[in-house]
Amino acid sequence: MKLFIRLFIFILIAAGLAYGYIWYKNKQAIDDIFSQLRMFTSASYDTTFVSIDGKSVTRGIKFTFPGTSTDATIDEFQIGTGSLIESFKLVRSIETRKLNDAPSSMVLKVDNFQFPLSLDLESDPSFATEPDFLTQIQMAGCGNKRTVSISDMNKMGYNQISLDLNTSINYDHHINQAKFVAYADARDYGSFQVDFLMDNISQNSLNSKLKNITVTIKNDGYVNRLNEFCADLVGVSKEDYYQRHLDYVTHLLYNESIYLSDEFYTQYADYVANPRNIIISTYPDNSMDPFQLMSMSPQLMVSSLNMAITINDHEVRQLFGARPNPEDLPELDEPIKVVDDSIETVQGLTLQDTDPSQLANYINYQAYFDYRGKSYKGVIESVEGSVARINTQVSAGNYLQMPFRVSEIRNLQVRREFNND
Repeated sequence: MKLFIRLFIFILIAAGLAYGYIWYKNKQAIDDIFSQLRMFTSASYDTTFVSIDGKSVTRGIKFTFPGTSTDATIDEFQIGTGSLIESFKLVRSIETRKLNDAPSSMVLKVDNFQFPLSLDLESDPSFATEPDFLTQIQMAGCGNKRTVSISDMNKMGYNQISLDLNTSINYDHHINQAKFVAYADARDYGSFQVDFLMDNISQNSLNSKLKNITVTIKNDGYVNRLNEFCADLVGVSKEDYYQRHLDYVTHLLYNESIYLSDEFYTQYADYVANPRNIIISTYPDNSMDPFQLMSMSPQLMVSSLNMAITINDHEVRQLFGARPNPEDLPELDEPIKVVDDSIETVQGLTLQDTDPSQLANYINYQAYFDYRGKSYKGVIESVEGSVARINTQVSAGNYLQMPFRVSEIRNLQVRREFNND
C-alpha cells in the first residue's frame, strides 16, 4: 500500500513540475512575442496561463494596426494540444528542433476578434492588395471597382468586423499525411471553412504535397449588401444588376479561356439573387506542391485542381461547357476587350506545338511528346540545364518522375494558354 501511495505522490509531483515547466515556458514565449510586437506598434494582454488540457490561453489582447490609430482586440486566444503530456512534447520538440517528436494534433482558437473598419486603415499599404481571381469575379459589373475599400464597407453598413476562428491540425505519422481545418464565423458578414489534406509532410515544407482542398462559404448577408452597393453605383435596380453581373462574369471567364456550362451559370444566377452557400472541392490527379498555386494562371489552376462545385446545395454535375462564339457573348454597356484565339480549347487550355527549348517556361503544365521511340505524357516538374524532369504517367492513375534530355524530346505539345510564339 505504501508503494502505491509513494507512486501516486511521485506522479503528482512530476505532473506539478511538468505543469510548472509548461506554464513558465508559455509565459516566456508570450512575453517574447509581445516584446517583438511592441517594436512596431502598441500591444498588450491581460493574462496568460496553461489550461488543464494543455492549451496556452491568453486573454484581453489589444494591439494597434501599424501606421494607424485603429485598435483591435481579442477576448481570448488559445493554442495547444489535447493534454499536458502532448503539450510537454510540443515544448520539447520546439526546443530541440526535432519536429518528428511533435504531437499529432494541435488546435488554435480565437474568440471575438474585433476591429473597427476605420478609414485610416486605407492609409496602410498592407490593406491595398491586387484582387485575386475570385475577387475579380465577385466585383464583375460593379462599375470600375476592382476591390471593396474600407469606405465602401462603411457605405454597405459594416463599421466593425467581429470574428471567431477555430483551426485544427491532425497529423497521421503512419501515412505521413496531415489534415488542416480552419473555420471562421464573421457574424453577419458570413462564415467560411477551409479543409486541406496534405501528403509527404516533412520539416522541409517545400516537399509537402497538396492532396485536396474544400472551401465552404456560407453567406446570407454580404453578397446581398454588395449587390445593393454595386446596383446603386452603376445606377440600376438590384434585380437588373443581377443580370449585369452575370454578363460581366461571362466576359471575364471568356477572356481567361475558362468556358463553363449552362448548368453552372443557371446555379450561379440563383446564388446571386438568393445567396446561401458555395462549396468548392478540388481533387488533383496527382498531389501537387501547394506553392504552385501561387504562380498558376486561372486557366491552369482550374484545369489542374479538378474542381467540383456545389451552389445553394445543388451540385453542378457538368462544370465545363463548349467555347462560345465571341458574337454570342452578352452585350455590355462598357467596352471590354474580347480575346479570340479561334482554336479549340480543353478546360481553358489548348494543346499546342512547343519547342523543347521552351520547356522551362511551362513548369507544372501538361506535356505530350516522343522520346527515343516511345510516346509519353505527364506534368513538367523542373528543367535544370539539359535535363527536364517530368512526372510521367506509366499506367492508369500511376505516375513516375523521370529525367529526359531536352535535346532528344520530339513532337512536343504542351497544354497551355494561347499565345503567338
